[in-house]
Amino acid sequence: MSTIQSIESNKKEIMNQRWNRLEKEMEASGLDAVIIYGKGIITQYGNLYYFGGYYPILRHGFVIKIKGQEPIVYYNTRADYYLAKEKGTINDVRYVGTGDVIQAEDPLLVEITQVINETLPKKIGVVGLKESMNIKQYEYLMNHIKGEVVDGTAMIAKIKSVKSPEEIEMIRLSFDLAEKSFAAFEKAIQPGKTCAEIAGEVEKIARGNGAIDTLVFIEEGPYFLRKPTNTTISENALVTCYVELIDENGYWVEKGAIFAVGEISEEMKAHADACVQAMEEVKKVIKPGNTVSDLANAIHQHINHLNVKVGIWHGHGVGVDHDLPVISDNGTDVIEEGMVLSVHPNFANEKEEFGASIADVFIVQENGAESLSKLPYMTYLAQKESERIG
Repeated sequence: MSTIQSIESNKKEIMNQRWNRLEKEMEASGLDAVIIYGKGIITQYGNLYYFGGYYPILRHGFVIKIKGQEPIVYYNTRADYYLAKEKGTINDVRYVGTGDVIQAEDPLLVEITQVINETLPKKIGVVGLKESMNIKQYEYLMNHIKGEVVDGTAMIAKIKSVKSPEEIEMIRLSFDLAEKSFAAFEKAIQPGKTCAEIAGEVEKIARGNGAIDTLVFIEEGPYFLRKPTNTTISENALVTCYVELIDENGYWVEKGAIFAVGEISEEMKAHADACVQAMEEVKKVIKPGNTVSDLANAIHQHINHLNVKVGIWHGHGVGVDHDLPVISDNGTDVIEEGMVLSVHPNFANEKEEFGASIADVFIVQENGAESLSKLPYMTYLAQKESERIG
């Protein structure tokens, strides 16, 4: 079997597994129907793509699963109807509306509630009810669906948090693309070049090899979370670089590392080394039975003495969009075999003059975790290959 045939076969198997798991969860929760809401932006497309294999750009989509029946998916443009038939995995695709991205899609909501009500359900779960839907969508469904309406978001999050072997193989492919794209930073980073120029070279590789959405970051300031600017790279700088992307498999992954350009200060070296050491410590702690706060504590062991300012939380589950668990200081979620975690220590010095951040993706296995990163966490660009650390 060719690689393409194998991937397509995996996709079909993966989708069957997801629907079977949903049916079991519906039965356990006493749900007669589930409405899965999504929108074509990061952190909101995931549930829609996870069960439908397609998500629109900006616009909304609704997957309807009635117990014991084949799923239905609704969009509000003819274009999305066409593309979902071509790219998606649900056979019964429908559309209602004009596709306006500003106004609420009243005709679409009317038809969805009619389809649900025709089955005379007693209990309906709505995924995204309190987190993703706007107030008009929320109120319409709550007021017009005949039956008890409950938030089904946590049920789907549970299903998504643990991956099958087939899903893990897809995540590996997605990460390979992220790291292939990331490798372009090493040659592209030069003093005097703008962050935007450098990011463009990396983006070209990502998009040219199948990425369908990307976030490429490069920053020598305290925090990396902004789109690339026309700021030039200094002669001596500690530079944080990231590639985050989704490919046609649907998995959002991220690879991050640090580059020392020229001669950096001892304080910069101390922060960079602490960031790398924190990640190495996390590798030892990621194992079934530990909590997410155990991972956070492993990071703090190596940064507390530096009086740093933490830029973002320490990581999260990886999958179709961001998944649970969230790696936070006081989190109680327990790590399970089959989870895939992105860990990204991110902090700035006390005066917020510079920062350091790296990212790796880990597959949680029976006795520990596998790191997917093959490239080093830190590279000294002015030194020889043998003098790099990682």
